Amino acid sequence: MENMTLRVNIEGKEEKVDTDWFAIMATLKKRGVDYDSLLRIHAELNAGLKVTTRRLTLAKFNQDMNLGGIIREAGAYQGNAQGIC
Repeated sequence: MENMTLRVNIEGKEEKVDTDWFAIMATLKKRGVDYDSLLRIHAELNAGLKVTTRRLTLAKFNQDMNLGGIIREAGAYQGNAQGIC
């Protein structure tokens, strides 16, 4: 299993942290996740899926993803929305 950057959310908290697979794998081992399950979780993360296990939500953090034009600030469309009615 190769290392990868992950975005992690702890259940019940709003903050998200960036970490890596090796750190999360060690945490999951301490929480009783067996090797076969770790392989499955790693494969799902590599496929771009979000995985929730042992009170953690994990997602692969793709630093190369270009979000230009996809994500805009919340107020960007307010002016245009008024003319739709």
